[in-house]
Amino acid sequence: MSVSWIKPDWPAPPNVLSAVTTRYMDGVSVPPFETFNLGSRCGDSAAAVAANRAALVSTLDLPASPRWLRQVHGVDVIDADAMSLEDEPAADAAIAHGATVLAILSADCLPILFCADDGSGIAVAHAGWRGLAGGVIEATVARLGVPASRVLAWLGPAIGAASYEVGDEVRTAFVDVDPLAAQAFAPTRPGHWHCDLYALARQRLAAVGVARVYGGGFDTFSDTRFYSYRRERDTGRFASLIWIEHCAANAASGNVFAASTMLFPRLLGDRFTALPASVQVLHCTGGTRNYRGVVTVQRGRGWCSRLCGWATRLPPAARDVPLSVDIAATADSETWTRRFGAHTMRSNLSRNGAQLRERLGLVTFVFSLSVSAGVLRWTVCEVRALGLRLPARWFSGVRACESEREGRYWFDVRAALPIIGDLIHYEGWLAVPHE
Repeated sequence: MSVSWIKPDWPAPPNVLSAVTTRYMDGVSVPPFETFNLGSRCGDSAAAVAANRAALVSTLDLPASPRWLRQVHGVDVIDADAMSLEDEPAADAAIAHGATVLAILSADCLPILFCADDGSGIAVAHAGWRGLAGGVIEATVARLGVPASRVLAWLGPAIGAASYEVGDEVRTAFVDVDPLAAQAFAPTRPGHWHCDLYALARQRLAAVGVARVYGGGFDTFSDTRFYSYRRERDTGRFASLIWIEHCAANAASGNVFAASTMLFPRLLGDRFTALPASVQVLHCTGGTRNYRGVVTVQRGRGWCSRLCGWATRLPPAARDVPLSVDIAATADSETWTRRFGAHTMRSNLSRNGAQLRERLGLVTFVFSLSVSAGVLRWTVCEVRALGLRLPARWFSGVRACESEREGRYWFDVRAALPIIGDLIHYEGWLAVPHE
């Protein structure tokens, strides 16, 4: 018997994908864990869990194996981008900004998926009553690193209020903090209450400013598609997963994520898919990333050249020096912080209609972008200094290109002005993982 996985119904950005497994997907676990148990600490055989986890990656065509957590009903949030696949840290929430698959295991507790509305970051939280009362939602939203007004949340399959009876101690843990939480509890018998985890989660999300909340309405106790600890103490765990689609993950097949909401894919449209994988990855992954490589810098020697270099914060001449680049990317901009050895140069890239704007020190450039033979070329079409528009023809010697050599992202930037002559020429590479 094969029951398809569940696709969360929420308006996540196109580059944010999510899924929830069911217990009856094609797996190898035997009763009482049949058939697609993904939990490694519930009594199932390690071999069966490993086989099911491998099948999960294949079935959902995941870009990587999920980062699993050792969930302890706490409030710790980890950065999964920094985890290795072998790690299973004790935590109940995780964030990511790169090509990392996040997962929460549950069997009645509430899994919550989060994403930034520009697709630059994702998060998951395991929210049983202890985690909710302790503040796992608040901790996760804070760690995601974007304003709460820009966060979307989806409430996954959990035990429903009609099936979830708790004692006075659970109600007290919420009501003592927020009297409005009493609305999530209905009396059953003396000292006992039906508890609505979904209502409690919505209250906590609203309190931190997350207004766009979707999902809910499940009941794992009565819905046999899901494992339920209250229904069957010896049982497995299903997974709620979320990941950011890696733009170049399927570059070889041409199935590049053309609907990406990031800056360069939006500017280039279909031309973006003609770029090498490393260039695509550099420009379609949200959040803040660091890349390292090597650069050689040549500088003009005249006094006018040096003055212009000072105005635009250009690096000094050097050969084969270490280069570190931090890129903070959203759907609307990329901020590059380049460290040429000890020298830092920062610029901001943004959209200017169908063109690219770069603000560098006291000067703002507007470039047209073109793609030819796998090379992305920048051509100056407008320049402003201190707000004054300068003749574009003066800057015909300013150009840049991005390409790939031997699997590395490669850049070549040149700037020369009439009369003044050469300002700068720097070229080199960055290591940009894209496998």
